[in-house]
Amino acid sequence: MASSMLRTGMTGVAAGCVALLLAGAAAARGGVEPATATEPGDAGRPASTYRVNVLGFEPPRLSVTADLPIDGRDLRMATTRPGGIPELDAHGWPGLIVDLRVVDAAGEPLALAGAGDAGWKLAHPHRGRITLHYEVDYAPLAARGWPAPREAVFTDASHLVLIGRSLFISTPQTGSSVVAFDLPGAWNILAPWERRSGSGRGFAVEGVDALVDNLLALTTGGAETVSAGGFQLHVLPMGHWRPARDEVRRVMEAVIPQLVALMRFEERDDYLVVLLPIEEDGGESFRNSFAMTAGTTPSRANSTAWGNLLAHEVFHYWNGSRLIGADYAASQWFQEGFTEYAANLAMTRSGMIDPGEFVRKLSDHLRNSRRLTTTLEAGGSRKGPPLYGAGALVAFSWDLLIRDATQSRRSLGDVLRALWDRTGGGRRPYAWREIEAALDATAPRDWDSFYRAHIRGSEPLPLGAILPLAGLRLAGENGDAPRIDVDPAASAAARMLWAALIEGR
Repeated sequence: MASSMLRTGMTGVAAGCVALLLAGAAAARGGVEPATATEPGDAGRPASTYRVNVLGFEPPRLSVTADLPIDGRDLRMATTRPGGIPELDAHGWPGLIVDLRVVDAAGEPLALAGAGDAGWKLAHPHRGRITLHYEVDYAPLAARGWPAPREAVFTDASHLVLIGRSLFISTPQTGSSVVAFDLPGAWNILAPWERRSGSGRGFAVEGVDALVDNLLALTTGGAETVSAGGFQLHVLPMGHWRPARDEVRRVMEAVIPQLVALMRFEERDDYLVVLLPIEEDGGESFRNSFAMTAGTTPSRANSTAWGNLLAHEVFHYWNGSRLIGADYAASQWFQEGFTEYAANLAMTRSGMIDPGEFVRKLSDHLRNSRRLTTTLEAGGSRKGPPLYGAGALVAFSWDLLIRDATQSRRSLGDVLRALWDRTGGGRRPYAWREIEAALDATAPRDWDSFYRAHIRGSEPLPLGAILPLAGLRLAGENGDAPRIDVDPAASAAARMLWAALIEGR
């Protein structure tokens, strides 16, 4: 996950992956089809409705009409935003809002009293429903050449990609929503939301987080969909990504089912990946979406690098966007390290990399972990390869210990699913006690001692004792760069455990 966002209030996980949706070929549950913007009906009226109209593209300007419940004075916008942009530093997302007008259910104007980077306040408390009319003007960002394109806005002749944080005003009472779009000509809307069944009236969105903490893409092009069970991944390739679209599909068709299987995920949901035409390496993930840029032209030759990054960011859908630690900084070893291990494992099990390359990745994690200058639990404010590597080695160690104790009948995937269930699918934050309970439910042992020694404490991981369980060994400890090797003298039981891990059995 990227870390260039200002977190000044509302929690946002920024730092979410891929498919290419054919225009107009929406799946029964895909949040992607041409939006014919008709007003949502009154039957089964949702808590909130938004209708978005495109006023222009150069620079982008949108109008929004919102019907919202309210009990109080607050009109809100997300406070998570990119830093270093003067207009957003000074005013937050409200700095892009023009001509905000508010009326009550009878159409009578309601006065506003003051605004800040988190939104506005009504002059007087109001209870009932209100209607907002406003425009969103992206000209300040256009004038600066689209700074922070992965986490704010980007546009070219055929695309407009924006973050919901910049578009939607809500109230504390806003819950589920219906969002409809008026689009000109051949333009389509791609969104990681559920299309309203059979109505063509827009999208159903569950909760404010899903509304604001996601990317939306307006496009005259198309995309494709990769499905694994009920999980659907949609990808929009732009610029130098377009020649590699078949390769992107090949990698994602192999990797996404492995991630879904690792989580034992049986639910239904959509995920949108936008591959931006910007030549720099970077990514930004959100609740059900991810924006990525590449510094070199994507191809099969370099697919192991960008494929692992895409797998990492998609896995944040589970570990980072939903499974969230009660203490953000103290849980980054789990959020980032376990996500990196999941990506490495998915790349291996899918055949994108061979087992030898997987061992080389473990060696990279080992060398990076030796550069960590804090305990794992204290390393959250120093995110980077040392923390990622050390966390990935904890995940690998637990996987081996669990498989050894259960003859590979259980694995780390069972722990992740148990944690998912204990937190209500990520609706409740976790602390160490929830992780420990998930571990005990999978393979009982003294996990708390491991935690106190190697995660909260600073003792090195006991890799010398753990690696042989999978027929591996430490090497290069006497002067050479430390690494992990396959042990040619490994026992038959260790070789069987290794094969089961690699094959996902």
